[in-house]
Amino acid sequence: MPNKKLPKNWHMKFGNFTTSDGYIVVIAAKPTEKEKLITKFSEENDLIIRSEDPNSPFILLKTNNQLSETALKEAVEFAAAHCVQWQDKLENADVYCVKPNQLSKTIPSGELLAKGYFFVNGDKKLFSKIDVKLSIGVKMDASGIASLISGPVMAVRKSSDYFLTLLPGSNPKETFAEEIKRRLLLKAMPEHKIGIEKIVLQDITFHMPLGNVKVAD
Repeated sequence: MPNKKLPKNWHMKFGNFTTSDGYIVVIAAKPTEKEKLITKFSEENDLIIRSEDPNSPFILLKTNNQLSETALKEAVEFAAAHCVQWQDKLENADVYCVKPNQLSKTIPSGELLAKGYFFVNGDKKLFSKIDVKLSIGVKMDASGIASLISGPVMAVRKSSDYFLTLLPGSNPKETFAEEIKRRLLLKAMPEHKIGIEKIVLQDITFHMPLGNVKVAD
């Protein structure tokens, strides 16, 4: 089956990151986003990764008809970081992956599932006890403008100038964003501090996972 002609930068409509070896990974959490991700933007040899919780996001790994073990590892880590187990302060999570053609809008009885829900046909590839962690980084451009990214540790380390890694903890994300900004400023070179100061706290919160957090030692 030939690849779809996807719009340029289609993945920017979703949360996303690029693996340390260049693969695009996209996350969809809302029902409408999930429908679009699966029906419009997934291709035959891509992988869908998520936890067993029916409300967990869909993670789409764009394989481009080949698969890197590094990309798969980082996409699995990203899925673990965004599963609802983070809210329970669990240090690890179980996720699985399937091909897009294994997902169906109907269950075996023929009943149509609600928007954002899919039935999985066939076997799942399971990944057990994946560490729950997420890195947030800042990338500086030549003009001193700071952009936030989030994702697995290795991907963010490669793509950012400064980063922190978050773990399940006791600090609400809404109030801890300021602390994350402060720590990023402490890491920054003097010429980059002005750009980081301009980052609004809501953007930091957007890049944080569900649930309370702490910074990894």
